Formats: sequence, C-alpha cells, structure tokens
Amino acid sequence: MALLLIHSGWLDDTDVMAIDFNSVKFLFWAKNLGVAFHRTATLGHLGMACSAGRVQRAARDFGIHATAEQIRRCFQRQVCKDLYSDGFLRLLGAEEIVSVDRSDYEGASFLHDLNEPFPETMRGRFDLVLDGGTLEHVFHYPAALKHSLELLRVGGHFITITPANGLMGHGFYQFSPELFFSVFNYESGFRLRKIVLHEALKADAPFYEVNNPATIGGRGELNSPRPIYLSVLAQKTADVPILSRPPQQSDYVAIWKEPKRTLDPSLSVGKLRMALNPYWPTWLRSWKMKLFHRLKHGPATLNNPRAFRRLGRKAVAEERMKGDFTPGA
Repeated sequence: MALLLIHSGWLDDTDVMAIDFNSVKFLFWAKNLGVAFHRTATLGHLGMACSAGRVQRAARDFGIHATAEQIRRCFQRQVCKDLYSDGFLRLLGAEEIVSVDRSDYEGASFLHDLNEPFPETMRGRFDLVLDGGTLEHVFHYPAALKHSLELLRVGGHFITITPANGLMGHGFYQFSPELFFSVFNYESGFRLRKIVLHEALKADAPFYEVNNPATIGGRGELNSPRPIYLSVLAQKTADVPILSRPPQQSDYVAIWKEPKRTLDPSLSVGKLRMALNPYWPTWLRSWKMKLFHRLKHGPATLNNPRAFRRLGRKAVAEERMKGDFTPGA
C-alpha cells in the first residue's frame, strides 16, 4: 500500500509546507482510528515543523509505540538542507510515499498540476491522501479535490488540514466546515469521520469538534481574531463517481423542501410589522438583525456549544477505532 503527500502551506516566513505539533496530534489520532499509512500520497513535499521532543510526548500521550531512536531517525537530514516529513510518515507506517507538486522546487517525487486529472495508473492506488495545506492554493478547487480523492482505494482515507478563518490572502480560499459535510457523504462514496477546528498559531491547541449544520438546523458561523485551521478525516466507502452532482448548502436544501409560507395580511401583528418596517431607524434595524442572528445561530465564536464542542485532550488521545470497516456498508 502507498501514502500520497499533497503540498501544504503553513504560516512561516517562507510559506514552507510542514507538519506542526497540532498536525502531529491529528495524524496520531487518525492512526489510532485505523487509518492505514502504507501507501501515502502527499500534496506537496511536506516539511517537518515539530520538535523530536514534542513528537515523543505526543506518541506517549496517544499510545503510539515508538522508541527514542525511531523518533530520532525522523529528524535526520543533510547539513543545511530542509527537513521533510518522510521519516515521520514512515514512523506512522508509510512504506511508499509519493509527494505531488506543480514543480520540483521542494523535491516532490511526482510533478503534476492538481487542476488536471491524475493518470489512470495512479487512481485507486493509495491508502491515504494527505493535504497539509495545498488545495487552498489551487484555482480550480472542486476539480483538484475530486482529482485527489480519485487516488484513494476503497477503504482509504483523505486528510486535509486547511485554513478556515482569519487567513485571507494566504491562498485563493479559506473554507467552511459545511463544504466538507456536503462533500463527504455516502452518495459520493465517502463518510466523514472527524472534523475539528483549532487555532493555527497556538503550538498545542485544543480541538473543537464541529456539529453538522444539517443536524442542528442552522449555520455554525465563526469570527475569530486569531487564524483558525480546519482538520478533516474522511474515508472512501464505495467506488462511485465522485462529486457527480454539486453539493448544496444544507439550510437552503431544508428551505427548498418546506412549503412556501405566505403572510396572512389579516393578522394585526403582520400588518403592523409591514407598516413599520420602512420607518425603523438604521440603528434599531441593525440591532434587530444582530439579535435575531444570535438567537438563531448562537455566538460566532468557538464558545458556541450549539455549533462547536471542545474535545478533551485525554479523550482524543485515548480514542480507538471501533469495529471494522466493511466496504459498501
């Protein structure tokens, strides 16, 4: 089996793709949940931006058996050369690593433009496709996502760690969790296993699980003064055409299914509201909109329990796969 690495952009002076401590935690979590790393494809040649000491600490917390010597080998590199994550991925079980990038600037092993489909010989080969922050830099994002997902075998996993909030200008895009709830469903041959938010610049950030807007009946909106990353784990469950139909946002789908509502003009409250609306002062109209929005969606912060749930560090570290995956189930 093989692991495919996809280019990742991270917040540093050179915008080098790299795995930081929060990504290390998410990847250890994924391994405990049964993700196979044998054949890995990475989008881009991912660097390593985490210390050996922190990797050792995370391995201990997550119950990953790794000796000090095995961890030390993850950080071997030539003098004055960049440190890449290949050794760390081998620690996770990767036997074959293919790094995909548009150019050979960072030593990618397979040169390819993600706007374009992959060769037929590469499709369905990989156990894991890892996007550590590349896809937001690709103009045709839906096409690039589709092309990347086509690399997976049935039972394989896709991981993306991508900008969610507060990173305008970093790439072409930053993303809402709603996108991944809409993309990764059984109709597209996937199941969404984990979706969490965490602060981008905090070295050891807590994870916040995102609730599905379709389940809570409303949008989970977020305004943050600090950059936020979104980490997603999805599994391919069936070999079906990927994204054959464009996803629709869940609250609109719910509205479209409802009978069309009309206001009964005989109601005195309705008459009064319609009569007064044009005369409301701007400040009162703005206050009303903010109040109704907060009542409907909750505060636009990570402290909104309706949309987000903070996960305990111990619970994340101790979670293990439950049962075996059956293709098509």
